[in-house]
Amino acid sequence: MKLFNIKKAADEAEEDFRRRLFEDIDFVTERLRQIRESYDMTAEPELVDALIYEELAMKARLDFLIRTAKERKITCRIALSE
Repeated sequence: MKLFNIKKAADEAEEDFRRRLFEDIDFVTERLRQIRESYDMTAEPELVDALIYEELAMKARLDFLIRTAKERKITCRIALSE
């Protein structure tokens, strides 16, 4: 009975990890979309610089999340609009 409980707990932990990973990927892809839209509405050089830095940070975070998913053999489809 204990072995079953350990396996069940591990399965639940893995499912929780997957859910959080997908939520993070959704957040980052949505933020990237918002940043790209903001470029069209921003004329101030300082704000453009801030958007560039934030976009680079979000891309780095997305790369990390995708690498983490690959290491754990988690697959999903991601559609990024350019």
